[in-house]
Amino acid sequence: MTSLRSKILTSYGLSKGALLIFVAVVIADLHYLQTHIVEGEAVDDLYVASQKIRRDEKNLFLYHDPRDLEQLRVQLEVAQGALDEGTRVFAAIAGPQELEELEQALNRYSAQLNDYANHHEYTGLSDAARSAKQEQIRNSGHALSLLTQDIAQRQRAILTETTSVAAKTLMVASATVILIGFVSAMFMVRRVVRPLSQLENQLDQLAEGKVETLALPSNDKEIQSFVFHFNAMLEQIREQQNQMRRHERAAALGVLVSGVAHELNNPLSNISTSVQLIMEDDGTTREDLKKQWLSHIDGETERARRIVRRLLDTVKHPTHQMQLIGAQQLVQSAVLLIHRQLRPDLFLHIEDISDGMLLVDRDRMQQVFINLIRNAAHAGANNIWITGKQSTWKECKPVNTNNLAGDSIGISRFTHVMLIKVDDDGPGIPPDNLAKLFDPFFTTQAGGEGTGLGLYLVEEIINEHRGCIAVENRPEGGARFSIWLPLEEAAPREQEES
Repeated sequence: MTSLRSKILTSYGLSKGALLIFVAVVIADLHYLQTHIVEGEAVDDLYVASQKIRRDEKNLFLYHDPRDLEQLRVQLEVAQGALDEGTRVFAAIAGPQELEELEQALNRYSAQLNDYANHHEYTGLSDAARSAKQEQIRNSGHALSLLTQDIAQRQRAILTETTSVAAKTLMVASATVILIGFVSAMFMVRRVVRPLSQLENQLDQLAEGKVETLALPSNDKEIQSFVFHFNAMLEQIREQQNQMRRHERAAALGVLVSGVAHELNNPLSNISTSVQLIMEDDGTTREDLKKQWLSHIDGETERARRIVRRLLDTVKHPTHQMQLIGAQQLVQSAVLLIHRQLRPDLFLHIEDISDGMLLVDRDRMQQVFINLIRNAAHAGANNIWITGKQSTWKECKPVNTNNLAGDSIGISRFTHVMLIKVDDDGPGIPPDNLAKLFDPFFTTQAGGEGTGLGLYLVEEIINEHRGCIAVENRPEGGARFSIWLPLEEAAPREQEES
């Protein structure tokens, strides 16, 4: 099994190995260049000595100064020493035959100089003889100078070529190191960075609810260990969430039973009171009063039946009859069902509702608008405005999500949505109650008039349709309920991308 550690160490070792090889090549290259420079010094010394020989020779013949003779002999010794020290390099540059010719030229010049000095010092020479010997020495010196000059030029050419080779070697070594570094970087990206990037994308998809577990992006044991432990943690979290849901359901059942007992207690008490009055009747009670008591019993029985029906609508999960319907038609059909139950002085304003197509359960979605209109009417509103427009979730999503309920993740996956607003000019909602409106059994109505399940049911229906709802107080007074529903002609973004 591979591991990120081994891949990182491999890449690191490859880079460091390339660097060490580069350093070794540079050292070898510099040593090679230094060797040629040092060896070339002997050739330079011989060439410089030959030039000084020519200068001292000219001074000797011109001034006849014994010091010039001694200096000339010194330069001959320097030239001979340079030739002896650089035998290998001279042999490599000039070859055996030319090297032998150079040695003969030095020996011949030295012998001719000694002969000239001996005759000039002990026996004397005639002017003609002196001139002949001087010309002979000049010719030998000229030949020696030409030989050393030619060898020096070839040495400079070799040194130039050596420098060029060293530079090319450094360039090749540098390019090799860069190539190895690039290969190492690509190896790190492909084998290390890419799996981590894939893992990051999976975490984003997990946060969006598109996947439930992480898949293995590579066989590296570190990533396998992380994915295994992360999935195990997710499983534990889901198990804890399931336990919390079971506890919440148990608590909700207790609240439900408490709410049922509370809601049914009032009509049952009234029924019990009326029954007690009938049972205690001794025959003297008027018939119209008895009918009133029986009518009271019938009304309270119907009230209890409505409470039970609302509770059943809340806890059961009916089969949805989904159908396409325009937003304006949906709102108008809901208004037709409730307008006869409203006060005569209450005005409903159905304004500017875009005719976008919604895929909804018509009856249940009508119940949403019926509940919102009824609540506004009970709160004391004189005007209710219902508006709707097509938009995108990005453009119209709420800035403040504190009082947002429903499937906000589901609606965010749709590009185009229908935003429907229900505004009223009532007293508004106390700020402390805004966050509690969609809680079951929460009601602000006194005297047991409300069950506290109307807005809870509204939120449940909106959530079933992958929408969301928010509540706020209008700046000009009254309350506002904003509803976001996905438009049918707009596919979720994940489908468009696929």
